[in-house]
Amino acid sequence: MSVNIDLHLSVGGLSGREEAELVLGALVGLLRDEGIEDEVPIGWAEDQGEFFVTGESSHPLIITRFYRWGPMFEETVARVVGETAPAAKAAVTWGYPDDDY
Repeated sequence: MSVNIDLHLSVGGLSGREEAELVLGALVGLLRDEGIEDEVPIGWAEDQGEFFVTGESSHPLIITRFYRWGPMFEETVARVVGETAPAAKAAVTWGYPDDDY
């Protein structure tokens, strides 16, 4: 069974531009591997000296077997970010647009 899912990714606690770019590259690779790179625009930014990476789906993603894929995706995001920037904190937030009606 498939569900419509909104995805939001954020990574904070980055040491600077170089680390933000490394994390961004790693997450772009992950999104590409999952086949959702075109549906989840992602980038890095700096605000008052704090660097972060953020992205969110531009429309609901249709995910089959989300109950399995979602937790695996969250674990993979945490692993990829941890390997790239050990002190950074990654968060994955899901939205359920079908429940909003």
